[in-house]
Amino acid sequence: MFAEDLLREVRRAGYTPRAFLAYIRAVFVRVARRLPLHAELVRSIAATSVLLFAVQFAGALTLSASLSRHIAVAYLVSSSVVLLLATFWLLAHIGITQGRGSEDEPWGKDAGESGPALKRLPLPVTLTLLRIVSIPAIFLLVEAREWSAATWLFVASALTDVLDGVLARATKQESRVGKVIDPVADIAFNGTIFIGLARVGLLPWWVAALVLTRYGMLVFGTIYLYVFHGPVRIEPTLFGKLSGVVTTTIVGLLLLFASLGDLVQQRFHEVFVVGLAALSLATILQVVFIGLANKKAAASEPDVSRSQKVVGDVRWPRR
Repeated sequence: MFAEDLLREVRRAGYTPRAFLAYIRAVFVRVARRLPLHAELVRSIAATSVLLFAVQFAGALTLSASLSRHIAVAYLVSSSVVLLLATFWLLAHIGITQGRGSEDEPWGKDAGESGPALKRLPLPVTLTLLRIVSIPAIFLLVEAREWSAATWLFVASALTDVLDGVLARATKQESRVGKVIDPVADIAFNGTIFIGLARVGLLPWWVAALVLTRYGMLVFGTIYLYVFHGPVRIEPTLFGKLSGVVTTTIVGLLLLFASLGDLVQQRFHEVFVVGLAALSLATILQVVFIGLANKKAAASEPDVSRSQKVVGDVRWPRR
């Protein structure tokens, strides 16, 4: 994900500013050199982005007709920016990732495995992108207190999180880029939703802060381990999956009850607040203790190419 062979030079140089600048230059050179070698995959990503923009445009027209022109325009602008960033990230990932078997095979299943390079963007990754571009719409609907529309779109987006994993396994389209972008999408999706719920007063800000703290620890902890200790594998744990399902269910019910009226929402509001706070604290403790265990394992294994620590919804290092 961060061009491990180039990061080794940064570590050897002692993390000096000059070493980081040389690393950034080398990454850009690699991306520019390798993208033309994967023209078919680049075309697939570009075509997928155009199709997703068409979906966004249709969604904006629907929002304008049924709700508000202001919401529609805000959604089209914000979702287009998100889609553009995601597309650039995918293209850059082709350029810097070493794939299965050789340096010119991007997006392999896992490091060290052999197999053919991908020629097209996997459908599960496309579903993940669809979830990403739905984030601005849900946020805007929550801000506008359009609870029914927000509930339905939230449920549909959450289902894509289940469907992309099931589809990847069923069609054998699991890829390293999918394993990276899926948790990134989850963090962006849930983090944005909690910020929106706090902004409109449906949740206290301290509950949103707990959730954001957990995600911040995951993101910055993963980057820290990768940069300073070597490559990591991003994979969900059973606890992470279950806590994610429960959190999504609680948020979905919170939106549903808000759509049923203030009386219903107020009757159950404190239950939702306590439940989300307790779950967030539990996941923060998990990230802290297992993250420390991963750091200890990383420091005790100088050969970073063999350690393969797991930091997704972090897992205990295997001995």
